[in-house]
Amino acid sequence: MKTFLRVPDEDALSALTLGAMRDAESGRYFVPPGLEIAQFKPWLPSPSQSLELEKPAQKGCSLSQMLTRVERALDTAFPRSEWVRFEISGLRPGTHAYFDAVERGADGREVSKARAIIWGSLRAKLDKKFFDATGARLENGLKVLMLAKVQFSVQHGLSLIVSDIDPDYTLGDMQAKLKRIREELEAAGIADRNRSLPAPVDFTHVAVIAPNAAAGLEDFQVEAQRLERAGLCRFRYFHAVFQGEKARDSLKQAFIDVHTYHTQQPIDALIVIRGGGATTDLQWLNEGILAKMVCRFHVPVFTGIGHERDSTILDECAHRRFGTPSKVIAHVRDLIAARANRALEDWTQICEGISLKLQAAEAAASRNRADILLRARHRLEKAEIAAVGEFGQVRTRATAHVGVTEERTAALHGMVLSRGAGRLDMAHQALGQQYGVIRERAAGAVSTVEVQAKARLETVVLASRRSIDGIDGHLHEHWLGIVAGAGKAVTQSVSLADAHMNDVTHYMRRTLREAEALAQDTFKSILAMGVEPTLRRGFALAKADGKPVSSRAAALEHDSIELTFHDGTVEVSTKGKAHHD
Repeated sequence: MKTFLRVPDEDALSALTLGAMRDAESGRYFVPPGLEIAQFKPWLPSPSQSLELEKPAQKGCSLSQMLTRVERALDTAFPRSEWVRFEISGLRPGTHAYFDAVERGADGREVSKARAIIWGSLRAKLDKKFFDATGARLENGLKVLMLAKVQFSVQHGLSLIVSDIDPDYTLGDMQAKLKRIREELEAAGIADRNRSLPAPVDFTHVAVIAPNAAAGLEDFQVEAQRLERAGLCRFRYFHAVFQGEKARDSLKQAFIDVHTYHTQQPIDALIVIRGGGATTDLQWLNEGILAKMVCRFHVPVFTGIGHERDSTILDECAHRRFGTPSKVIAHVRDLIAARANRALEDWTQICEGISLKLQAAEAAASRNRADILLRARHRLEKAEIAAVGEFGQVRTRATAHVGVTEERTAALHGMVLSRGAGRLDMAHQALGQQYGVIRERAAGAVSTVEVQAKARLETVVLASRRSIDGIDGHLHEHWLGIVAGAGKAVTQSVSLADAHMNDVTHYMRRTLREAEALAQDTFKSILAMGVEPTLRRGFALAKADGKPVSSRAAALEHDSIELTFHDGTVEVSTKGKAHHD
């Protein structure tokens, strides 16, 4: 008969060491024959327990019996610790590290899971080892390689007892993941798309994706608020989770929100910043979907993740990478300042150019004004001289014509009078001769022929008178014809003079209009020029008997002429010694 023992799990090894054996059917420990029962006293059952243990076995086996056999099988299959690859999930705080070791398929679903434990005596050591190598603490989502011993407990089931960790595997897994993402981007032909976008020439509206209330965001906002208060740039913030299992979906939604916002209110750039953290925290950003969204974004993306040496796939795809959020906002500030300085320099150059052109235009206008004024004065002087000359010529021609007409009229009148007087003399001579003949013939018969003589004399006298009257009428008619011809000539001369005067006036008016058109409104003063301004330019006005003298011949007709200057008059004698050219 077997002596069964009640051995707790924690004493199983001690009982086995003393020689206890396990019953294959019941899974209970018993004392083999030939061994001293006394040494197993701590596990000997009480009388009542002995009766219970000695009850006949029921059909089948108990759960503990089955699990005991599982435990023995696992001990045989995994006699020592082995390196196992898995992902940490469900890590809970405490002295001991309790978590789930998870394996996921390509679609991210769980393929297998087991409970894992790092006892408190090893946890600090393994945490330090991992942190020294990676700069991060053990946390959910990390893929690790750990040395673990399979342990099975009838009460608690299967557990992996971790005794060591290989940090290099975690880092290598990150690099392998980055390589796969890079290859996908290259295959899609979008790896350089955002980097190829033109760099912003200025910042007026910027979107920012950052963790809520992060330290790096606060540093960024200090400088950003200064730019906003100055009215130089607007910032629109979108918050997202940057680490942990929710980071991928949170950042994806943030990118979607920014894109929607950009379609409504266009932005100049998108800034993605994070306020520092462990190097392994960056792995949450190394997601293919996030990299593709950065590559395909319509405006340049700037990153300030918070690490100088380490980078993420987002840094590689972004238009430009900055080490920290402060450096990103410094770039924005410097570009705005540089743009403002260039604008100020351009404005200064424009003002200087305008000033130079204005000066050149003023100088050209001044030269044109002087030239126009000079030409206008010359034309006006020529017009005045031409007008005076034309008027003098017209007057001279008219005077000469009138003189000629008067001379011809006087000559004709003299000729008529001379011819009339001659005929009258001839008539008197004829009368005298007739009278002498009659007197001689009628000397003897005066009385008889006195009547005849008187009648004849009366006839002769009457005929002479009629002849004289005819001559006087003819002379009067001829005189009237001469006077009419002279009047007509005078009228024609006056009309010709008026026509010449009208031509001169029209020419002068046309000349003045041309001068006025050339000078425009600036030179209206030219139209106000008269004798006084002309005299002030060095000219003099010659007069005789109150009438202008326009020629040398006209001046010599007078004993003296009066010269009028702008400051007074001088009387000059024309009879003195003079050199006439």
